[in-house]
Amino acid sequence: MTTPEMPQIPQMPQMQQAISTLRLLLASVRAKDDELEALSRQFRRQLERAPRYAIQGGNPLEVTLNMMGEIQERLDSVESQRKHLSAIRSQAEAELEALSITDKIAQAKEELSQLRANRDAGEEVDEERIAYLANFIEEASIRAGEAITDNFNARRL
Repeated sequence: MTTPEMPQIPQMPQMQQAISTLRLLLASVRAKDDELEALSRQFRRQLERAPRYAIQGGNPLEVTLNMMGEIQERLDSVESQRKHLSAIRSQAEAELEALSITDKIAQAKEELSQLRANRDAGEEVDEERIAYLANFIEEASIRAGEAITDNFNARRL
């Protein structure tokens, strides 16, 4: 008796997979930043309220100072993590933009190749579209290179 074959699962192109992975990472970064922002607000409120414990609550000064020091350490840690997240976000956004441009270039090259093949086969083609695609590929290639080398302005594309 033969075992039934497993159905083929369509493979996502590698570039699309990388783009999807980066989008998921950016979503995680946003969620973590929201969480850390809430913690930061909480710690700031605690620092604002802490002196009342010495004034109204009858806590000894040293206890209140130690408590405030611990809260400040937590706040500093949260702010440090937010800086690290910002660095991760910036790099991931640049990489995502570079991959997106590269993907658009690949699509444009495919369309350009098809149009040229049709023209070479004697078919009538849109020459303006061919010129546009060739120009787009050239300019986008430069922008992709800039994105990869951190000299990128995402608004230019």
